[in-house]
Amino acid sequence: MRNGLVGALGVLVISLLFSLLAHAQAGDSQELPSHGGTIRTQTAEVLVDVVVADRKNRLVTDLRSQDFVIYEDGVPQEISSFRIYRSTPAISAAAPSVQRSVTETAPIPFRAIPNLTILLLDYSTTQFENQKLVREASIKYVEEKLRPNDLMAVFVLGAGLRFLEDFTDDRERLVAALRAGDVTGSALAFDRGGLSAGIDATQSSRMQTDTFNLPSGLSGPGAAAAASGLGARGSSQGTAMLARRIAAQYYALRSALDERQGRNVLTAIRAIALGVREIEGRKTLILFSEGFVVGANLEEELHSVVDVANRSQLAVYCIESTGLAAKSVTDELLPRDELYSISANVNQQERMKAYGGESNFDRARQVGSDTRESALRHVANATGGFLIRNTNDLGVGLARVDEEMRSYYLLSYRPKNQDFNGQFREIRAEVRRPGLSVRARSGYYAVPPGFECLTPEEFRLCDRGRNADGVTRVPLFLRAAGFQDEGGLYRVPVILEIPTAAVRFDKARTGYSARLQIIGLVRNSEGDFCTRFGGAAQVNATEGEYNVLKPGNLSFLNTVRLPAGRYSFEVTIKDVASDTVGHQEQGLYLREPEPRLALSSILLGKDVDKAANAGSEFLAVQGVKILPSARCQFRNGDNLIFYFDIYHPHVEPATRKTDVSVEVRLLREGHPVNAQLPRFRVNEYAAQPTPHITVARYLQLAGLDPGTYSLVVDVRDNGRVGQTAHAQTAFSVVN
Repeated sequence: MRNGLVGALGVLVISLLFSLLAHAQAGDSQELPSHGGTIRTQTAEVLVDVVVADRKNRLVTDLRSQDFVIYEDGVPQEISSFRIYRSTPAISAAAPSVQRSVTETAPIPFRAIPNLTILLLDYSTTQFENQKLVREASIKYVEEKLRPNDLMAVFVLGAGLRFLEDFTDDRERLVAALRAGDVTGSALAFDRGGLSAGIDATQSSRMQTDTFNLPSGLSGPGAAAAASGLGARGSSQGTAMLARRIAAQYYALRSALDERQGRNVLTAIRAIALGVREIEGRKTLILFSEGFVVGANLEEELHSVVDVANRSQLAVYCIESTGLAAKSVTDELLPRDELYSISANVNQQERMKAYGGESNFDRARQVGSDTRESALRHVANATGGFLIRNTNDLGVGLARVDEEMRSYYLLSYRPKNQDFNGQFREIRAEVRRPGLSVRARSGYYAVPPGFECLTPEEFRLCDRGRNADGVTRVPLFLRAAGFQDEGGLYRVPVILEIPTAAVRFDKARTGYSARLQIIGLVRNSEGDFCTRFGGAAQVNATEGEYNVLKPGNLSFLNTVRLPAGRYSFEVTIKDVASDTVGHQEQGLYLREPEPRLALSSILLGKDVDKAANAGSEFLAVQGVKILPSARCQFRNGDNLIFYFDIYHPHVEPATRKTDVSVEVRLLREGHPVNAQLPRFRVNEYAAQPTPHITVARYLQLAGLDPGTYSLVVDVRDNGRVGQTAHAQTAFSVVN
């Protein structure tokens, strides 16, 4: 039973890591009408794990529910459940903990829950020489603190996130995993260290060569003497200017690397939090890291990751892996900091200049907000943990972490405010007994269940899109289709289309540009989140290209991979320049693949492009890439291109050929349209990713009245008498 739990936890976390750290890539399928009722609504319950200590910092574990008061945005909440998790001696660590309900006065036993601990070794920010401190501290912790009812997993974050050891209570396996170093991961930390050293060097050079401005209010001999002194130092002006330029280049490079490191750490924490979300009780993540910088581009991501960790009851304890660090000093009474070095003795013209993409004003604005340990402190404090830093003896801090993971209170309440609008709500836990200190998570974002994959800002955008009126709504067309892929999965192209006239293009020096934000969500028939797609999209066009685009549409193609089932696709798009939004939903049913004649969805379009490569590219035939349409609106005279796959045709063993007949016809309002449409046979097939024939042909539309039509495809396998397949799709004709 225990081995089954261990394996299940490992599979759960691994699957979530792969789905989060790699972008999702996207038969016999059937389109369903759009339906917006797939998201299950329920009364949310907020869980708050609380650690209480006395004046001597000793944990207090004898409180009752009536001793606690929980506030949300300053409003007292009614505690609906209450449990105590108490520490037990190591020799009897498997003994059950106890709980109390809100109405009970005596503790009662309940099923013991394993203590889940995740060690995350962030070598992407840790210099290689500091990995030894991390290894020794973590190995000592495993050897001294691991108990029979504990499960621990080990991850390392280097060039990517790697799963070193599954959840286990086997000390030998954990220690073996922890002994491994990561040279490639520390290369990122080495690069950043080199950039910081370069910045320090140029700052030092500037301090020696900075030119002081002529003091105001001098005249006569005083002014002449001052001017003479400045002239003597005139040669240093060029050196100081060069140092500023070099430092600015270093700043720009370091900022880019900082964003990469920070995003990697936050993504790893999110993946782990989602992986353990369904496991009962408080979970502990011990993060060894030298720290990371959260700039303006990562602030929303930071808040979202903290919120996911809190929803998953994942307390994050951060341990600065640099150990005890000596601070550099200067020979001055007041050392010059970075803010001084980039702003002092610099005239207004120099402040406004930008080197390497950043001006002195940009750097001055960032100083104070990019301290590396500040992000670690925020993540720890906001999730109910704490930060251990500036020490080579990590054992004391880890011992405290171990105490807290075994001795805490778990309270829950149903918020009196049931308006889940994505805004932050502050949580404050207090105890009525004097002289005690309380530590708990600081709050949460009011995001409904099922939207944890979004940042609060993204959720508010989706909510706004669903409720947008005609004035602020961008017309958006959505089309999802299913094509069988290897491993019993489906490759699902998701096509988005927006009229170009509905998007604001800004005039640029070389043409026109527009910026869009696309958020796509996929849910199963139960309303559970499956995957997401989209992101920021920049559209750049020369004046000639813009004139061609203007009367038409902007089209975007995303691809996801899904198993068989019923799905709903929800897409929100924002035009950044005009601040208008669009929203659209569609359902899709993907049948269980069978080794019989079947058809994929039918995609329609009127435009093509050159395929990127000569190989078997999706949506490409004979070097031509089909550009499918979501709107499926055509005019008389257009070439209507149709594209689909035929699966599992009979292959003649001797010739390795197929014999499949294809008939195409049109319907309008269920009645046949008198049009001469092609009938043809196909005999070439591809064995990968599943045996199929790709069909791509076109019809020239002519003489059709405006209205809605259906393109119907009937397929017969002449090699297997009686096997047929049928599919259809809708399109419209306008004048």
